[in-house]
Amino acid sequence: MKKVTILITVLCLIALSVTEAQVSKGRSLIGLSTSFGYINYGSDLMSLGFSSIKYKANLLTNVDPDVLKVTTLNLLPKFGYFFFNNLALGLNLCIGTSIDKPKSGGKSTMTSFGLGPFIRYYISGSKVMPFFEISSLFGSETNKYEDPYSSSSNKNSLTSFGGGAGLAVKLGDKVTFDMMAGYNSTSEKAKENNPNDERTVQGTIAFKLGFTVLLGSN
Repeated sequence: MKKVTILITVLCLIALSVTEAQVSKGRSLIGLSTSFGYINYGSDLMSLGFSSIKYKANLLTNVDPDVLKVTTLNLLPKFGYFFFNNLALGLNLCIGTSIDKPKSGGKSTMTSFGLGPFIRYYISGSKVMPFFEISSLFGSETNKYEDPYSSSSNKNSLTSFGGGAGLAVKLGDKVTFDMMAGYNSTSEKAKENNPNDERTVQGTIAFKLGFTVLLGSN
């Protein structure tokens, strides 16, 4: 009887380890989310974000401290590959647009594109997998303004770094619902007519929600 109990225990442990090995080497992940926030990259789908805006320059200049808040919509797909068990490396992509129509008239349109690497590490679990992620984005932004009397446009470079910790709740064998809390810093700088290297730095503490699809099998 004792031997049977030991055998059953061993089999249960093996079954548990197989059940938990959902992110083994050779698998891939695909994620897609949207963001509704303020000033570009405030937060992801259904998230809460708190941002601080700082204006910086190499020399003292008359920089307007007021911040124009605009509602944005971003598509944030990602693709990763598990080179090691529980450790995925991949690329983030950001495609964003926003339209601001002030009461004074005219229309401002912003479009952005960014690409950068990310690293995500999972801690295996049967139902919930904690994870840690570090990511970055490098890209550009185009701003256009139009009114009945004039129009103008300018281009900015974008650099973003961030990271955080979260939980991936399994919705079956291949889909997880992700919750992550983290910090992100984004720097925006004009590409032309910027002799003083003026730039805007945004720090965001956010709670992010999204979905991830795990491809392949263990």
